[in-house]
Amino acid sequence: MKPDKKEFDEEEQAFLSDAPSNEDVPVTSPQKQGLNWRSMFNPRLLLELSMAATILVLLVLWPSTRDTIRKTPVPKFPKKIYTFLNNPKYLREDMFFNETLTLQTLHNWIELSSDSRGYISLPDPSAYDLPTPYTIAIDRHTDGPGYMITVFHQLHCLSYLAEHFQQGYGGVELTEEVAHHSVHCFSYLRQGLMCNADTTLEGKTEQGPGQGSEHECVDYDAVLEWANKHAALKWRNGLLPDESTL
Repeated sequence: MKPDKKEFDEEEQAFLSDAPSNEDVPVTSPQKQGLNWRSMFNPRLLLELSMAATILVLLVLWPSTRDTIRKTPVPKFPKKIYTFLNNPKYLREDMFFNETLTLQTLHNWIELSSDSRGYISLPDPSAYDLPTPYTIAIDRHTDGPGYMITVFHQLHCLSYLAEHFQQGYGGVELTEEVAHHSVHCFSYLRQGLMCNADTTLEGKTEQGPGQGSEHECVDYDAVLEWANKHAALKWRNGLLPDESTL
């Protein structure tokens, strides 16, 4: 924080003695005056100057993630105002009546994820406060350390739950694997909602509860741009069938 004038005045009063009045100043020769001028550069004054210089350097060089607790390579993304509205491209009221329609609708979610489904590769992860990385496909010939961006993991979980909700609605017997994965996803999404608690104040709208309200959100296009810039092995989306999902 940049100190204000009051703080500098207090420091001067604490470190420097009161200046003598004109009556107390003895008449000195030019040579002695020169010596007195040099004596002003005492350690306390140098300390104040170095403190001021340090503050200026910190203000200039402080990273963009200065409001985070941990050191992270992820930048602080800009914010945008989004109006929450249902988009039938991603969710339809009739999508759960049959499995094919469910999968084809969820297939459209693929464009909401990054080119590598949220996996990124970093040149020097040890420079940041990061957990032990996964071993992922960096390209078609190389495996290496990598990380998953949370929002894309959340999208996968929501897509998974929608897919298996339809299967259960259609009479498919629940398996142990699906039960385990579903509990993981519900728990993961619950914690994600609470972690990034959206405190927008909603009111009545023509679109219904929760719809039509404006929210201040992270610019999702900026998130995708950064994720794709650091993407690991990219998926060949053009070769995927219409019923493939995240």
